Amino acid sequence: MPADGPGEEFGLAEGFSADLDAEPADERVYRVALQLYDPAGVSEIAERASCAPDTARRHLKRLADIGVVERVSESPLTFARNESYFEWRLRNRLEALSRDELHERLTELTERESAFRERFDAESPTDVDALHHAEYDDIETVWLALSEWHTVRERIDRLEAVRRGRGSDLSAEENAA
Repeated sequence: MPADGPGEEFGLAEGFSADLDAEPADERVYRVALQLYDPAGVSEIAERASCAPDTARRHLKRLADIGVVERVSESPLTFARNESYFEWRLRNRLEALSRDELHERLTELTERESAFRERFDAESPTDVDALHHAEYDDIETVWLALSEWHTVRERIDRLEAVRRGRGSDLSAEENAA
């Protein structure tokens, strides 16, 4: 089995669960909140974080106040992770890259995307009919490749946004000088 295969993923999940039990309630609620891709009620979140609903509610309110989660409904009170917040965090971390590191990552990702374009003879993963390519590979392998291509495309877009932001900052500095 490859090192990044499903066996390792399950091992990580077990480690995450064991680590979570040892953390204080606010950290447990935060970690559960990070996984709220679908709205969940306070009781469900409290159960997953092994704390009382009032405790979970208090920490969720704090997390909503700082933008980590958003209230999806009031009655019943449900929360989901705020994707805008996580996108902002990712871009904020990328801002720390040097110009050369940014260029290097963009070059690497662009080369990977070019390889996908050549492999599937398409401009984007949404242009590919996976069944058309499944005769040479099994369908799951094709879907995984298309998913990876989509992720590469997202990373390129994110890095390009950071690069463009720096370009406008440089222009503003040049105009001020």
